[in-house]
Amino acid sequence: MELGRNEPCKCGSAKKYKKCCLEKDETKNRKEREKASLNAEKVAAAHAEANPETKAAAKHEDQQPSWMSKVAGKMGMFRGQQRRQTPQNKGG
Repeated sequence: MELGRNEPCKCGSAKKYKKCCLEKDETKNRKEREKASLNAEKVAAAHAEANPETKAAAKHEDQQPSWMSKVAGKMGMFRGQQRRQTPQNKGG
């Protein structure tokens, strides 16, 4: 069961959890997440070195166009075309 911010602190100080140990616990959790993230990056890098196909796929992902390029392509920009015309009012 997770301790709520406004409940009495688990250390027994008679203060609310948010005023006592919340910051310490969040710092500890943040450090654990950073450590896990670094470990995951190391594992992914080792896996990419072991499998050249994965490395080529990752390289291809880096060359994907950005979202702005995709939108501009859909609108006809960068191809010498004009922007799409907005539909005229069909209602009365």
